[in-house]
Amino acid sequence: MPKILIVEYDPQLTKILKLNLRIGDPETEHAGNFAEAWARIAVGHYDLVLVDIGLPDGSGLDLCQKVRESGLTVPIVFLNARTDETKVVSGIHHGTNTYLRKPFDLEELKVFVNRLIKLLVPEVQLVRFGALTIDPAKRIVTLMDSMLTLGRKELDILTLLARRAGDIVSREIILNTLYDNDDRYDRTVDSHMSHLRKKLREVAGSSLQISSIYGLGYRLEWKG
Repeated sequence: MPKILIVEYDPQLTKILKLNLRIGDPETEHAGNFAEAWARIAVGHYDLVLVDIGLPDGSGLDLCQKVRESGLTVPIVFLNARTDETKVVSGIHHGTNTYLRKPFDLEELKVFVNRLIKLLVPEVQLVRFGALTIDPAKRIVTLMDSMLTLGRKELDILTLLARRAGDIVSREIILNTLYDNDDRYDRTVDSHMSHLRKKLREVAGSSLQISSIYGLGYRLEWKG
């Protein structure tokens, strides 16, 4: 099932896009701003990203550049309301496949997206950090040549931290990215983090650690 991320700040347009992009029963997710979009892309495995150039906390152009600099090759398409062709060309150079100018015809959008999904073969993007390898598509984790058995949230947390290995990932980003509203509690993160740390220790000892940075968040790092 194709997986699409819609990066759009307008809730009404987002609703319309979700209703009209059900071609071949794709799975659609939504991010309303730059920060949330990057958090989702960093841990998610998407077949296509539709992104508005004008986001409330940053530029869609900068988001595309950040995605490409991270090594991710997910196809990106701009939804562009601006008439400045320089910005559109700049966006394509940043790694987008193409763009659609607002306002666009919904039937045109459906045909356009369907064609892209059929043409593009999703690339398996492994996440590697030292002796840790994660296959997000197959949800397989290998550590020091041993396969780890992780719960769904444990794997999601580890993937998010591994994609940003060496950087601090805040608790807020973990909550907003990986948990639904009903599960968005600090104690839930603490429980999953505790189980994950235990499983990492069983294989890697103290070499691979999820360090708690007081008041800031968590960081995945090799200590050995």
